[in-house]
Formats: sequence, C-alpha cells, structure tokens
Amino acid sequence: MKPFILFWSAFIALYCPQNDTLQDLKQKVTAFADDQAEVYDKKYLNISDRNIGSIDQADYAWKEEFMLKSKEKEENNLGNRSYARYYFSVFAFETLTDRKYALKDWMSDFIEGKNIRPGRMVRKYDYATPTIILIQDQSIVVCNYKCSDYNEAIFKSWKKKLLQYFGEENTRVIEILCGGPLEWTKNAPDPKNRSREMI
Repeated sequence: MKPFILFWSAFIALYCPQNDTLQDLKQKVTAFADDQAEVYDKKYLNISDRNIGSIDQADYAWKEEFMLKSKEKEENNLGNRSYARYYFSVFAFETLTDRKYALKDWMSDFIEGKNIRPGRMVRKYDYATPTIILIQDQSIVVCNYKCSDYNEAIFKSWKKKLLQYFGEENTRVIEILCGGPLEWTKNAPDPKNRSREMI
C-alpha cells in the first residue's frame, strides 16, 4: 500500500495544478491586491469585455481576473473626474512547455487580434491601451487600463509594483502604450531566433 501512496504523492507533486509553484503565485496575487487596498477596491465584475487575445483560450491550470478601482475619483487626462480602473489577468501553467505553447499561440492572436513576433517592436498598434505583460516560466501576468487613465508616472508605478511582486531574474516584459508602440523591455527574445526556445 505504501508504494501506491508514494506514487500518487509524487504524481500530485509533479502534475497537479495545486503544486508549490501555483500556491506561491496565488499568494503573490493575494498580497499584491491586498497591498493596494488602501487606495483601491478589488472587484470581479465588469471585466470580461477586454480583448486580450487568445490567451483566454489557452490550456492554463489556473486563472485569476480582477479589477482595482480607485476609492476616490481622480482627474483623468481628459480633464474629467472619475474612478480609475486597472485590470489584471493572471494565468498559471502546469509546465514551462505549456506556457511556451500558450505564448506561441497568443503571439498569433494577440491583443485586439494582432499578430506579433517575439522580440520585435510594433510602432503603431491600433486600439491598444496601456498594457504591461510579465512572462515567467509558468505564468503570465497582464495589466491594462483605459487610455484616458494613462500617464507616464502611473504606468511606471504599476510596472514597478508588478515586477516587485511577480518578477524574477528571467522575467520577460512587454509594454504597450495607447495606439503603440509595443516593446519588449526586459529579457527580450532574439527576433532572429525562430526556434520554440525563444519564447
């Protein structure tokens, strides 16, 4: 009986989504949201209308989507006072290979249906909104929000916070501004390398 139990324990540790890596990611997501609680309320409603591409259909092990809504109205760059809303999607994958396939497919049907290439800048990006993407070995974190809430300081602040909570030495970062450009700003893959290892 003991060998059977040992076998299943090893199987669960290797293949079950509820492994240490996933639990660690869940804790990071909770800590990240909790640490913004003084300024933002965490919401789960009205966030499904964003077009972030085919990553939503990827074979992920776990997904968390939420919005951080400012508790106080702020003046946006249109001169209006409104509640700022920042949207987050976190995707966890069981293996590095799963994440690589998901990212490869996502590049072909990216945000707003655009086809992009790993490591290459896109200067003009119609309908793009401010977006920060962190790509880890077994997870992808997406933050985006409306162009009306954009300013450079806020964008840099969210990037810094995301890297603080989710970043690792080999984390790749994609940054997109309103209407472009899209740039790989950290650990960009070599655009000349067409092997699957590049993403």
